Amino acid sequence: MRNVIFLFIWICISLEAFCQSNLLEIKDHHPLTKPLVDSTAYNKWTYVDGPKISNNGKYISYYVKSRLKGRDTTVLKQSEGNWEIRVPGSVYVQFTNDSKIALFRNKDTLNVVRLDKNIIQKFAGVIFFKVPNNGSSEWVAFTTPAGELGMRNLRTGVVKIYKSIKRYSFSENGKFLVMEGEQIVNNELIQSISLLDIPKDEVKDIWKGMGLVQLLFDQSTTMFAFLLFDKAKNDKSLWYYKLGDSKPVLAVNDSLIGIDSSMVLDNISEINKKGDCIYFTVKKLGRIIDNANGSSPITIWSYLDSKLPTAEIVDSQFPISYSFVFILKDRCIAQISKDNELILNRSNDGSRYLVEHTSGNSSPGDRLWSSSAQHSYLLRSIRNKRRDDIKLKGSDIIEVSPSGKYVIYYDKDSIAYFSFDITSGICRNITPRIKTSWIGYYREDLFRAPRGIAGWLNNDVSVLIYDRFDIWIVDPLGKRKPRNLTNGYGLKHNIVFYLGLPNLSNRAFSNQETLILNALNLVSKENGFFQKRIEEVGDPQLLTMDNCIYHLIDNPYTDNAGRYPVKARDENKFIVSRMRANESPNFFFTSDFIKFTQQSYVYPEAEYNWYTTELHSWKRADGSISQGVLYKPENFNDKHSYPVIFYYYEKKSFGLNAYILPESLSGMCNLNIPTFVSNGFLIFTPDIDYKIGDPMQSTYDAVLSSANYISRLPYIDSQRMGIGGCSFGGLQTNYLVTHTNLFAAAYSSSSISDLISAYGDVPARYTSLNSYFEIGQGRMGGTLWEKTESYIKNSPIFRADKVTTPLLLMHTTNDGICSFSQALELFTALRRLGKKVWLLEYSDGNHGIGGKSADDFSIRLFQFFNHYLKGTPAPVWMTKGISEERDSGYKLDYKIKSPGKGLLIDSIFR
Repeated sequence: MRNVIFLFIWICISLEAFCQSNLLEIKDHHPLTKPLVDSTAYNKWTYVDGPKISNNGKYISYYVKSRLKGRDTTVLKQSEGNWEIRVPGSVYVQFTNDSKIALFRNKDTLNVVRLDKNIIQKFAGVIFFKVPNNGSSEWVAFTTPAGELGMRNLRTGVVKIYKSIKRYSFSENGKFLVMEGEQIVNNELIQSISLLDIPKDEVKDIWKGMGLVQLLFDQSTTMFAFLLFDKAKNDKSLWYYKLGDSKPVLAVNDSLIGIDSSMVLDNISEINKKGDCIYFTVKKLGRIIDNANGSSPITIWSYLDSKLPTAEIVDSQFPISYSFVFILKDRCIAQISKDNELILNRSNDGSRYLVEHTSGNSSPGDRLWSSSAQHSYLLRSIRNKRRDDIKLKGSDIIEVSPSGKYVIYYDKDSIAYFSFDITSGICRNITPRIKTSWIGYYREDLFRAPRGIAGWLNNDVSVLIYDRFDIWIVDPLGKRKPRNLTNGYGLKHNIVFYLGLPNLSNRAFSNQETLILNALNLVSKENGFFQKRIEEVGDPQLLTMDNCIYHLIDNPYTDNAGRYPVKARDENKFIVSRMRANESPNFFFTSDFIKFTQQSYVYPEAEYNWYTTELHSWKRADGSISQGVLYKPENFNDKHSYPVIFYYYEKKSFGLNAYILPESLSGMCNLNIPTFVSNGFLIFTPDIDYKIGDPMQSTYDAVLSSANYISRLPYIDSQRMGIGGCSFGGLQTNYLVTHTNLFAAAYSSSSISDLISAYGDVPARYTSLNSYFEIGQGRMGGTLWEKTESYIKNSPIFRADKVTTPLLLMHTTNDGICSFSQALELFTALRRLGKKVWLLEYSDGNHGIGGKSADDFSIRLFQFFNHYLKGTPAPVWMTKGISEERDSGYKLDYKIKSPGKGLLIDSIFR
């Protein structure tokens, strides 16, 4: 009997250890009606993607994606009706120009769906297909298993076959098909280009030979260009063919570029709308560095180098690319960008380019101090080869107008926008009478950057400029009084307005147009849409605002920021994506952004114990108001006492309505909120307002303020609070554990522990971190020598002896942002001091991990917090290490209650 009891106890212990070793399969203290989110759930998760809408807006398609291979589904349906079909797999769906037919390929069968009649025709033997975006909707081009090109008339059923065609492309108007042929002749690959005139049913041979690299049709459908490579001569050449010509014409080859022998043709970029300019890139062959001649394998680091030698070696592996244009009328070549230059933007007709020029080839982050990193702006005209040097100081936002009449820029010193009149050369302050802040809300402490230019009115009559909340209409000549397009509504209601549709960007508007505006309330985090007719004075019209996310434009604080609405080409009909914290993103149809018709119903979270979110606000000691998000399990019981983990990175309250996918790690280095919350932890994400020069004290004040607030909630166990973060969040964790003993456990991933050694480091032997601390996220606001005491104060390493919190470190061997030595430095310090610390080093990954390493870290991270915040037995890897058993060490240690003291001998303290 005694043996039976012993066997029973042994089985129970073994089963519990097995559950602990298989991540997160642990039940909480109260009964569940739904399973927990654990590692077994990750691969079962589904989500929607790839929305498309027909030109008339009557039909849509989308994918239901699964993490399990072969479980995807494609949905084709009416946007306002009950008809739909579902096809296994993620199949490519294309609507015809007239919106009457949808086509998709399932295995080797082309399915032609006549949408107005709900009739499906199937044609076997199709490997790939295309239909024209414009023009006739009668024809579909397809590839057969034999490598032939087929053309099927969807109205008559007539099929025509063209042999030995490898690739093909419709012209923009749908009247022509360019065909690239390939044949083996005498063991050589012979290529060809031919043009099918679809209405006339005529094929014209354009070129035949070898070395066809690229072919591109222009938008006006009057010409196409192609690139050839002559292997024998090691020479590339660019040719063009205009409809009606007898043969193609040579435009450019390597010898005609006329710069130096290291410059060679690279790619055709585009052909402009008029079809009279061909844009192409030229690459500069990389410098080959070797010691084959017997010279010493030395790298010389000189103070005169504008770029570090290691960066030079890395860059030499990636040839520099330059932009050129070939002007057909003049048969001339113009270079648009040169050494150390970056094209910012151009006028709509492509005649004028705005180029940023750097005096050397230093990193842009070195501008504060390096003479080789100073920048200026050039305006290049490809028509008359004119070069205008624009003398600007302190500029931040800069843009050339669509018609090429003005350059608009923001001057930091004047805190105003200026226009540079290209014709007269006159600069004007165009916002002197506007009393507002142009600085964007997001990371305002860090970059102090304006939100920039929203758009233009036709013919460059007016420019639309974002201020902190609203949009202004401003005269680039400075004559007409500026007008607040949104009437100050954003400022009054703490709402940030953006142009809400992707097709509104980089284009000019008529004064009669109505703009759809994306809106975000900075206080409540509500997101939605307004509309505003440009010519009308007054407030924008509210369409919808809700506790959800449609799209958080330019918001850097949340990983899942939604997506732009997808518009039907010919109608004001849209597919929008909407999510809530407890509702995965799904697609909705709308024509007015007021009423929404749901199109997809994919809610995998409904099957599990999911999470809910609450926005909390509280007053800090200095009287300011802070915000944060509290994540609770769906089966939350306010009578139960919960452990809580504080997770921080900038301002996480914008994630209030964000849907977080369950996975091993979030962002490849952080705990996964759905998993931890489902398994009985609460997570709180406080916002942090940073002070330049002392960012870690800002962290301390914000996190402890939030901890004091949260710990007073009746369902919080104030003795079981943890903290953690990755990268900059990991540095914050390192600082906190060296300055407070409030927390029971902490993790820090891919982080920094010593600002002094990090300041002079070159992670991955590529880029210096000087600018990261001086003007970047490090927020020190000066050099190490200007703010020595601040660098020491903000470096956790100098207070390692104060640590009492058990700390789990994770780092990758080859981290290219935060060197592994940073984690090792803190680990060896804490080990020397006898503190409880573990360092998980992964040899794969870079600034984070994926795959099996992510799975492994997620298991250990969960076991770590499960022990210190829930009292579960610690795993063997925490109590004994894994050096002896040479296994994962996941098994729970029932002999050792908790990890013991370190290696310090008692006499060290005498």
